[in-house]
Amino acid sequence: MSKRKGYRPVKDADGNVTSYRVDITLGGKRLTPSVATEEEAIKTVASLRDQHERGITLIATSQTRGISIKEAFENCYNDPENGWKDTEHGKKMKYYAQKVYNHFGANAALTSITKETWYEFIGQFGNTATNNRRASFINKVFNNAVENGTIAPEDRLKIKRKKEKLQRLYAFSRQDEKAIFDMCDHLGYADLKDFITVLIDTGARAEELLTSSHSDFQYFSDGTFTLNLYRKKTDVDSNIGLKKRSQEILKRRSNSARFFMASYKHYYRRLQHLKTALKQLQQPQLEKLLQNLVFHTCRHTCASRMAEAGISLARVAEWLGHSPNSPVTARYIHFYSAGKIDIAEKLDKFDEQLDNTVIRIAVGGKK
Repeated sequence: MSKRKGYRPVKDADGNVTSYRVDITLGGKRLTPSVATEEEAIKTVASLRDQHERGITLIATSQTRGISIKEAFENCYNDPENGWKDTEHGKKMKYYAQKVYNHFGANAALTSITKETWYEFIGQFGNTATNNRRASFINKVFNNAVENGTIAPEDRLKIKRKKEKLQRLYAFSRQDEKAIFDMCDHLGYADLKDFITVLIDTGARAEELLTSSHSDFQYFSDGTFTLNLYRKKTDVDSNIGLKKRSQEILKRRSNSARFFMASYKHYYRRLQHLKTALKQLQQPQLEKLLQNLVFHTCRHTCASRMAEAGISLARVAEWLGHSPNSPVTARYIHFYSAGKIDIAEKLDKFDEQLDNTVIRIAVGGKK
């Protein structure tokens, strides 16, 4: 690094420049802030020299501020208070970290990530919900770095979550379910048919069902049984009843170590093949189904059918593994067209009764 320049490039293992480190000593104080571009480095050096010449007190950069993005993430990942290490959630955080490494450079200084460069980074992704999870991820990494003293509090990055649009507000109708099951029979996908059936009946997430086995049955003296599901996302256990068809499926599959021995990728690929086969039918009535044919729609379908059956929101929340007052549960509940028509008819009848009541009040009573 040239003393005249006062900065140097930071390179990754492949020799690619990932950021720039200002390194200048003024008034006996070494200043080493990190910036994203060479242009910013030049401006920062000029600004620091100008402040020094004008007698403004400069605070020396702490030696710990040079922590890299990768080091900061690994510290956060391994912190037992965060509960990321060796968990499903931790795997997702590693995935987000890799995307950040690919864009900023794993060895780039954590403080080289600014709001401007962060929004430029997430601009390549269109999904608001996923970007909110990325925001939570990077905020956690910065917060952990501040708590550990590896960056100064004033260097903390805080990315605000954006309001999410409600997506996939859909639940399978009986006609949808029949179309799916008929195509499963046509393709010979009996395992996928069983998998989707139990997802609809239990409201389980695909990953939760894939780890369930006969050891999760809870038997009662009358011979009936329920299923214990561990909700990884919320870290709670749910005990749920089973419809007759799901009881038959799980009993039949209970001789294996798990009810469904294949991987998530196996079922996902089969679902995509089934979706392609349904598209080839070119039936307009399947358009909505094709737009929403994902495993998570099974969970929405379970919640919606429970609500239509008259089950309280609190009980639905308990079944799904949500907190009693969770707004997420309400988001999952969608009434079918027939149910909406039935509600409208009931409201019409109520209006008629109300009109008659008003008339009676107006003309009735004691003379």
